Amino acid sequence: MVRWTAAPEEPTYDLADPEDDFSADEPRRKRNGGVTALLVLLTLGFLGYGTARVISLDDFVDLAFVAGAMAITPYVVVGCLALAIISFLLRRRMLALLVFLITLSLGALLGPRVMSEEQPEATGTHLRVMAANLRAGKADARTIVNLVRQQQVDVLAMPELTPTMVSALDRAGLAELLPYREFDDRPGGDGSGVAANVPVRKVILTSDTSLGQTSVIVDLPGRDDVDLTAVHVLPPLYDEDVRVWRTELADLPKVTPNERVRILAGDFNATYDHAAFRELVDRGYADAAEETGAGLDATWSSLPTGPPLTIDHIVADNRCAISSYSVHAVPGSDHNAIIAEVILP
Repeated sequence: MVRWTAAPEEPTYDLADPEDDFSADEPRRKRNGGVTALLVLLTLGFLGYGTARVISLDDFVDLAFVAGAMAITPYVVVGCLALAIISFLLRRRMLALLVFLITLSLGALLGPRVMSEEQPEATGTHLRVMAANLRAGKADARTIVNLVRQQQVDVLAMPELTPTMVSALDRAGLAELLPYREFDDRPGGDGSGVAANVPVRKVILTSDTSLGQTSVIVDLPGRDDVDLTAVHVLPPLYDEDVRVWRTELADLPKVTPNERVRILAGDFNATYDHAAFRELVDRGYADAAEETGAGLDATWSSLPTGPPLTIDHIVADNRCAISSYSVHAVPGSDHNAIIAEVILP
């Protein structure tokens, strides 16, 4: 006799049980509101900075903070790019896009400084010009003279020239290399001077300024005489100095198309991100560093109080061609020496 028995019931499974359903979506992680708020604040800060730079706010307000802030634009571009990457990695994609657009806008302002420009056809005398801020006579005189010798410098502009520095330079051999000179050497950082391997004659090209700015006529062979000024503009360290700084940049000698070629060389205490310097260049000059794609090469640093900046320049009449430009360290000074070869028209 066969006995039939009921089959055991199949076990049932709750497919909604997250422990048994391995295909269920992982719960979405909540975004940290504090992180988002911080990213938004940083984005607004970069947006405000970018707006101030684009409209040249430093040309309208007499605030040392604004003038100083404009000088660090290259560092702001790097910071913007870093924030864009971080925002993207944290999946704040709209913020990342906005910051990236700010980066592109500011970066476009830096682009011309790293691309060499086509030079005008100039067939005149080649003049090698060097500028070196001597830091109130603390720069190493032997380094200065060695640069003059090795780089075959024709004219040397020296802001912050002191009587003791003159003696040190002559002991190092400057008088033999550049025997012609017009010096206004003073104690401290107010002095200046020009030395050359051809005769020079003093000329007044600027009004009274806070710091010494020696101007000379460089008597080159033939009809190629040149006006040259050893520039040293008051730095905009305090609010009351900003208007003076802007005025002194505006009062630097202007290009005179029907007269002698003019060259300005020295410490402008201004970068290409300052409207006052751009306005000066736009009045008929060409900046040697920008023309050769070296416009971001720093010429001054005072860490930790100040990051490397490009505040020393050699600007020449835009009828001239710039065939070379270089930056050289000078022990004892917080400025580097700069050298440009200028070809006269």
